[in-house]
Amino acid sequence: MRYLTAGYSHGNCLIGILSGFCYGMPMDETYIRSALEKRRNIMGRGERQKLEDDRFEIVSGIYKGKTDGNPIGIVIYNRKKQIEEYNYYTPGYGDLYGAIKYSHTNTFLVKERASARETAVRVLLFSFTKRFLELLDIKIESEVIKCYVEENTKKFPKIVDDFRKSGDSFGGVFEIRVKNTFIGLGDYSDPSQRLESLIAKELFTIGSIKSVEFGVKNIEEIKGSKINRDTKLLGGIVCGISDGNDIVIRCKTRAVASIKLPKETIDLKTSKKLFISHPSSDTTSLFACAYISEFVVSYLIANEIMNEFPYRNFDEIKRSVKLWRKKTEKIIKNTRI
Repeated sequence: MRYLTAGYSHGNCLIGILSGFCYGMPMDETYIRSALEKRRNIMGRGERQKLEDDRFEIVSGIYKGKTDGNPIGIVIYNRKKQIEEYNYYTPGYGDLYGAIKYSHTNTFLVKERASARETAVRVLLFSFTKRFLELLDIKIESEVIKCYVEENTKKFPKIVDDFRKSGDSFGGVFEIRVKNTFIGLGDYSDPSQRLESLIAKELFTIGSIKSVEFGVKNIEEIKGSKINRDTKLLGGIVCGISDGNDIVIRCKTRAVASIKLPKETIDLKTSKKLFISHPSSDTTSLFACAYISEFVVSYLIANEIMNEFPYRNFDEIKRSVKLWRKKTEKIIKNTRI
């Protein structure tokens, strides 16, 4: 599969294309609508999300409630459609470096495209891949395990509220679990095709993520003799190949740069100093990032399954996965000491 997205955060719409998806998978638009709503209203969001309703249109790829094997084309319409033109940069953000790279001072062009608003398109597109996995009995779940410096989940809402009132932002740590996978996804022979490599590369397309790791927490402290006895500690991937255990992924996110607190910057066109503030910005991207990552990982896992079982029909893929599970489970059973 391949995907492509386009559009500005405050433009008329955002568009996306997912090609290479199979024929015949049932898909309900209410599933997509629910996914977009959760992304929009999750904890830590700012005022901007209240302005959007993520009205979408599927222009190709579905016929009579099932995928038709053609590229899936989607449009998400923005309610806030006014692009503000400016030449200043946001400290701690990438608009300064994007403008330098392309030799201009229109920093708003960088921010309009690099904005996390783009992930709405991918949640929509990857709703297909997440549903694909669910119909193969593979579940993907996420959980925030550290909110700023706090690991007690009961205190998370207060931390978010305190930061919202202060006008600052924060990051944290979340965990993703891919449950009920099977042996053989990924490859050992080409390092670039190892499952950890593929998953990490895709997760780093989410701007707030600054680290990705696999396996149990503090795995560097675990002895080899213990891993010999329990390979689950490695997080479901060994030598770049899924081993049938839950795939466990842990990510750290950075604080959002576009905060409410005033900060000094420079207009690149006039060289004048000025102060800017972002009153509608998110307090944290942590919770949204965790949820969006479920969809991003689903795309990668679904793509590996379609590569492993290269049929064009969903029912054929489902039958093949079922047979493969039985075969590999029997082999593993016979290898137990």
